[in-house]
Parts: sequence; structure tokens; C-alpha cells
Amino acid sequence: MKKIFAIIALLVPILAMGAEKFDLRKKIEAAQKGDAAAQNEIGEYYADGGNGEFAPNYKIAIEWWKVAAQNGNTKALTNLGAALFAGNGTIADVPQGVKLWNEAAKRGDPDAQFFLGSAYCNGTGVLRDPQTAAFWWTRSAKHGNHRAQNNLAFSYARGEGVEKDIKKAFELWTQSAEQGNLVAQTYLGLCYFTGDGTAKDEAKAVAIWTNAAEHGSVESLRYLGIANATGRGIAKDKQKAYQCFVKAAQLGDEESRKAADKIRLDLSDAQPQPKK
Repeated sequence: MKKIFAIIALLVPILAMGAEKFDLRKKIEAAQKGDAAAQNEIGEYYADGGNGEFAPNYKIAIEWWKVAAQNGNTKALTNLGAALFAGNGTIADVPQGVKLWNEAAKRGDPDAQFFLGSAYCNGTGVLRDPQTAAFWWTRSAKHGNHRAQNNLAFSYARGEGVEKDIKKAFELWTQSAEQGNLVAQTYLGLCYFTGDGTAKDEAKAVAIWTNAAEHGSVESLRYLGIANATGRGIAKDKQKAYQCFVKAAQLGDEESRKAADKIRLDLSDAQPQPKK
């Protein structure tokens, strides 16, 4: 413990200038008095690189999280689990990471519940179990975790681990989308576009996809291309469709690349041919 404080003391003069919102000195003072929440927050500060002020330092972060976890901080358990699971700042130990998430999840941490559900969904560190995945995502979703809401929506849409219920999927995608989850926004738009789980509203789908695409959703950009190409929810415009597909393809979407190639041919055929 003393060794950690000694390391931090050397770094404070360099880092404090860039930490206007996060008062590192005050957090360290609180941490030295046994404040487990402050200990965890210092760990997060170093893992985050001081909000981009310096390179992330997971080794220091882990030392703080260990101390915070020993002092009963649940969020520190979740953070330690994530570091072990991914091998950030330490040798990867997926089973141990999942074990820490399990403990934190039982204590009610929404992030741990989400991560644990994902581990069961993918069969990483544990045997694959869609029902257990859905169980933990449900708990996390009830706490407002938008990633859990999105994943649970897919479970209901596919009937994996839960009884298939597209209306429930729609509700969960709505909740997640309202928090800015781009994947949820994409599939919420698809629900409106197809009328699955809600009343069909193609114009609303286009509006949702437009917003999501502007914020970086490649999949929404592809669906915008489809809407423009078919004239569903928006005036038919193959040129705009082509632009959407090309942009999405440049961002790595293979389906958009194929669609762009097809529309390129259609646009070429539509051009006036020179007289012989």
C-alpha cells in the first residue's frame, strides 16, 4: 500500500495540471484514509489516461483496484475482472476475470452483470448458457445499462435464453436507443421499417437511421441506402443510395460494397448513350 502511494506522489506534480475536474490530490488524501470509492476512482483515472491527458496505465490502476476491492468496493471488483479478462496491465486470466464479475454481479453492479451475461452468451471463461446470459442481462437492464438492454433485446428477438417476444425486444431497443446506443438505434429503426413489434412507420425508421448514421453507425448508413434505393420512408433517390453505400463500404461494410456495385451498374445503364 505504501509503495502505491509513493509511486503516485511522484506522478502528482505532472498530472495534476491537466486534471481540472478530477482532483487527484484530494482523491489520494481520501484514499489514504481508507476511502474505497476514492481508491477505485483513482484506478479508473489511470486506466482512462486522465481523460486522455496521458497514456493509460493499467498496472497502477490494477494496484488501486486491488486495494479498493479488499476494502469492499464492488466497482473495483468489476474493473479488476475486466483487466484480467482482457489482459490489460496484467497477464490475461479469463476464468478469474469472470469469477470477479460473478462476485460483483451478485452484489448488484450493473456493469458486472452485463459482462457476466456476455461471458455466458459467448461461452468465454464459462460454459455457454444463453439462459444465464439473459438472466444477468435482465438484472443489468433493470438498472438502466444500455448495453444489457440492447443484448437482451437480441435475446428476445431471436428467442435465445428466453421465449421469443419481438414486442419486448422493441421495448428494450427503445430504452437502449434513448441512451444513445447506436446498435439499438439501428434495430429500433428496423422495427419501425418492418413493423415488427410496433406499428410500421418507415419515415420514423429513416429519421432514426439518419441520426444514428450521423453519429457513426455504419449499419444505419447501409439501411439508409436501402431506404433511398427503394423509396421507402423517403423519396426514391438512387444517387443518394449509392453515396450511402459507398460511405458505408469505405468504413468496412461488405454488404454495402456489394450494394454500391449493383447501383453503380444501374446508374450507368440509366445514363444517355452516345449516338452512333
